Parts: sequence; C-alpha cells; structure tokens
Amino acid sequence: MDKYISNKIKNVSLFMTFFVVLLHSNNLESAQSVVSINSIVQNFIGQGIVRIAVPVFFLISGYLFFYNFTPTMEKWKYKFKSRFHSLFIPYVIWCTGWLVILYLVELVPAGRAIFADRIIANYNLQELFLNTYVHPLPYQFWYISSLMLDVILTPVFYYIIKSLGKKSLPIFVVIWFLYPISEMFGGIWILKIFNYPFMLFGIGAALAINKVDLRFKNIENKHVTVLGIIYILACLARTALMYTKLPLLDLAENVVILFGVPFMWLVYDKMSSIKNKKFSIAKYGIFIYFFHIPFQSILKKMWFKVMPLSDISSLIIFFVAPVITITVCVLVAMFLRRFMNRFYMVLTGGR
Repeated sequence: MDKYISNKIKNVSLFMTFFVVLLHSNNLESAQSVVSINSIVQNFIGQGIVRIAVPVFFLISGYLFFYNFTPTMEKWKYKFKSRFHSLFIPYVIWCTGWLVILYLVELVPAGRAIFADRIIANYNLQELFLNTYVHPLPYQFWYISSLMLDVILTPVFYYIIKSLGKKSLPIFVVIWFLYPISEMFGGIWILKIFNYPFMLFGIGAALAINKVDLRFKNIENKHVTVLGIIYILACLARTALMYTKLPLLDLAENVVILFGVPFMWLVYDKMSSIKNKKFSIAKYGIFIYFFHIPFQSILKKMWFKVMPLSDISSLIIFFVAPVITITVCVLVAMFLRRFMNRFYMVLTGGR
C-alpha cells in the first residue's frame, strides 16, 4: 500500500478513536431533549460532529479486508484466520475481563453504590451470557461484533461488488438511505439491516475491489469546502431535530455521515501541519478504543457523586473526561506494551 495512504489510515483511525471517546462522554441522559447551552453543545458535538467516527472504522475495515485481494481459497482462509485473531479473541477476552472487573468492583460497597442500577451478582445465567457476549457491558464492543458479522459475509460482499462494479458504490448509498426514508412513513423494520455497519463496510470494500485511488487528486479545495459546509449544517439540523418528535433523526444522521466522512478524509490532506506526520500514539488507538469504556463511565459516575448535578458540571466533565480517559489509556498501553508485550499483543489482536 502507498506509504502516505497507510500512514493516513493510521492517523485518521487515531483521530476517530478520539472522536469515539468524546462521543461516549455524553452525560445528558434524561436532559437530552431539554433546551440549554449544555444540551445543545453536547448534542451538536456528541450526536453530530463525532458521529462519523465508527462509520469511518467500518469503511476502513472494508477497504483493508479487500485491498489487493485475490479470491483464492488460501486468501480467504488467511483473511478469516487473521480476523479471528484480531477480532474474535480480543472480543472474548475484553468482554469477559471487564465483566469480572466490574463484578469485583461491585463487591465493594462504594463500587456497588456506583452501579446501583446494575448488579452483576444478581444476573441469572442467561443474563450473564447476554451481558457478556451479546450485549457486552463495555458497549463499544458492538462495533467488533458487527464487524465480525461483516467479515463472515465478505464472500457475499465480494460477489455483489464484482457483479456490479463501480455501480455498487451509489447502490450501497441508496440502499443505506431506504430505512431512514421509510421512517417518515412509519418505518419498514427489515430495512434496518442495511444500516451503516453493513453499508459503510460495503462501500470500503467496493473502493478496494474497484481499485479506487484514495488520494482523489481531482478534488479541488472548493469541493472540500462545500462538503464541510453541508456536514456542519447537517450536524446543526440533527441537533435541532433532537428537540422535536419528527421521525427524521436517522435520516439526518445518514446525511452527517455521507458528507462528514469524505470531508474528514479530504480535509486531512489540506492540513500540512499533520498530514506528513507519523503520530507515535497511533499504535495505541485500538487499546484506547477497547479500554475507554467502562473506565470513562466510572469516571463520570464518580464525578457526579462529588460534584453537583448541573449544566456547568455536566459540560465540564463532557470535555474533561475524554482527556483523562485517553491519557490513562495511553499510559496503561505503554506499560503493557513495554513490560507485558505478549499479553498486550493478544489484547489488541496483534496490532
């Protein structure tokens, strides 16, 4: 792979990891639909600007799976074996590990008070399994479970994309928009299947299979500006919609992603201060993603145990929690990588 694109993917993935941590810093809960400076800021950033992060991960994953791919039996075996080690094994270890850690925390009275709404010791066997591997307590792992399903379906993706050629790109986009459009007329539940975890992975796969040049050299500055303007306007629209009962939130989110993802990818090339840099902490991006929840959730709960529940304290922890969380994640990752490297490699799927 082109060295610039390879480095760009690593850097963009790091920035999107920061976006995910900020997204999960939202702490509005029931106040989400109450109009205030606090809710507007958190909704605009957390439910708008940073909503492109996970879709970017799916797109990059689809692209990397099929980059320079040849559909031989050996290649399929290699890809599936690789993703088993990089996705399935870390998924099981992290989901199990976090459940054990939270169980131990809840044995202490102070810990039990923090998680009064969910006591693991009270789970029956079915709840224990479901909350460990199906709907894991570290909820960011829904991305890994969805990505594993995408990987299982890669032969289907490959057949469809090879059959359709470059037409697969606009077709994936149209299909992706079917469900949010149907919501305006009551919604057709089966169309939920074609949400961005499938469609963005498919678009990334189509870019790789059709050998699309990710440098997009024909894109001019004015085009990037237009994308950016529409992206911001879509974020503003989605924020405003959160204070209404109109069935347009999913449609607005799709528009945010549709224009925000290419804007982010293209504007990176215009930022001379970062585009040629190799960020050393980029290698810790996946660990930050795996580790930040429930650590950040505990941090927020502790904050509101000490500080009064107000718009000011809510907004402060919204911005402060990600800084603390990322710092702690990087320090833990550095320690493990240096002193427990084999264990670290298992935890991160060899990344």
